[in-house]
Amino acid sequence: MLMNISWILETTKHLASLECWLRFGNSQKPARLPFPPSSSPPSFPIQPPAKTLATSNPVAMAPRPPLHPPQAFDLDRFNDIPPGFGEPSPLSSNPAFDKAFLMAAFSGDLRRVKQAARALGRGAEGRRLAEKMGSVMDGSGMRLIHLAALGGSLPVCRYLLEDLGLDVNVEGPFGGTAIEAAMARQNVELVRYFLDRGADTGKLDTEGRTLLHFASKVGNYEIVKLLLLKGAHVNAINLGGTPLHLAASSGLDDIVKILLEHGADHNIALSGTDYTALVLATIARSTKCVKLLLEAGADVDGIGKETPLMIAATAGSTDILKCLVLAGADANVTNTYGFTPIQIVALSGRREDVEILFPFTSRLSNVRDWSVDGVIRHAISVPPAKEAMLASAKSKAHKAFKNGNYLVATKNYDEAMRLDPGNVTLLSNRSLCWLRFGNARKALDDAQLCKMMRPGWPKACYREGTALMLLKDYEKACGAFLEGVKLEPWNAEIEEGLREALESLKTSGSCTRKDLLDQHQLVGTVN
Repeated sequence: MLMNISWILETTKHLASLECWLRFGNSQKPARLPFPPSSSPPSFPIQPPAKTLATSNPVAMAPRPPLHPPQAFDLDRFNDIPPGFGEPSPLSSNPAFDKAFLMAAFSGDLRRVKQAARALGRGAEGRRLAEKMGSVMDGSGMRLIHLAALGGSLPVCRYLLEDLGLDVNVEGPFGGTAIEAAMARQNVELVRYFLDRGADTGKLDTEGRTLLHFASKVGNYEIVKLLLLKGAHVNAINLGGTPLHLAASSGLDDIVKILLEHGADHNIALSGTDYTALVLATIARSTKCVKLLLEAGADVDGIGKETPLMIAATAGSTDILKCLVLAGADANVTNTYGFTPIQIVALSGRREDVEILFPFTSRLSNVRDWSVDGVIRHAISVPPAKEAMLASAKSKAHKAFKNGNYLVATKNYDEAMRLDPGNVTLLSNRSLCWLRFGNARKALDDAQLCKMMRPGWPKACYREGTALMLLKDYEKACGAFLEGVKLEPWNAEIEEGLREALESLKTSGSCTRKDLLDQHQLVGTVN
């Protein structure tokens, strides 16, 4: 299913402004987006299909405000804006009627929803009536119940489910359901209602995510609580890990707390890594999450070579460093090059961190004056070996890449990342090496980990898009590049990636004629 590409790209800058306001609370709230751009609200009578049209038309609908993507819409979940959002399905036998019906559901106009339902459902009852109502959808695959949930109207949702018999678990774009739309709007009342009506808490979307994954990422405590009380699987795993991984990596301490209270396993590692929730919380520099995980009994030394203490020492997270050593972290652990945490912080000149680690560190034989000042003086007096080794690993990686030895380059980047585990640039470079080597899956894994570690980074979106292109998943590649364009509209490299993805999608035969026309109009409009 294709996005309405020209509309999305025309509103790219507005979306960027909107997301900045949502994320950072800019003082000037952006204006709502027009739908579609540069056009007036649709004005037409709502009419049932020709075969059921009465001699008089009592269901005339006055012009209504245009549809708008809701401000709290989860952009990541639905790939910016659902493809074809608000436009009638290409399969519709009466597009004007369907669009008006959908608009009424979205705007919460129960009276007009009932009028449209009576017009469409004449002569139908029970299952047949539900089938007729369920066939009304927009170009993205969103049905009446999805749009009513996005609009936040409990009365309309209740009417659609209880009176018309629609299915609460019917799927929309990307396998999403009405309850997810309500969750994206942070509408606790609607979420509670859908759960009471039988919304499936264990259902997986097309990317293997459960409702609890989604809620833990959105970060709404009340919604997470409702799902857990309804029996949601607290340790469900997908490529992004468990709900606890998502909450810990975002520093959402209230979500981490309730997940732990309901039995979340804090020692499960993120898929393909040694990163437990404690490691992710340390990388996120969330002292509150670290404390909660330690109180719950998380392994203070982790399960990999790079312990949480080593990561905190490298990142300069003083408060977390203190929490870890007081919880019994091994201060004498060494990294690949034989450095202890106290040597790492001393090399960076962080006296407070040296003072924290000193009582827990065994005397180093090569440091004559075993004192805080002595450790710092020794670090200053000898060549900064850690930095030298990190620079050496980077240099080797760059040289191997330049010579086309991409597999060797990935190993060099592994070495560099052991010295600097929080460096997403190194991770991005390794993703490129895997891509050149031909391992698109590993390239994609690294790119998506980049996005998790550094949300809102255009380069990570570009890496994800190029990996998806190699996997021939052109539609998702369009979404990844589009996210990058939204974040950095002037980036020619990402723009070119989007153009190539669109061309590949066009030639793959997945486009409708209208989509092809939209793509041709797109040329020269991306800024």
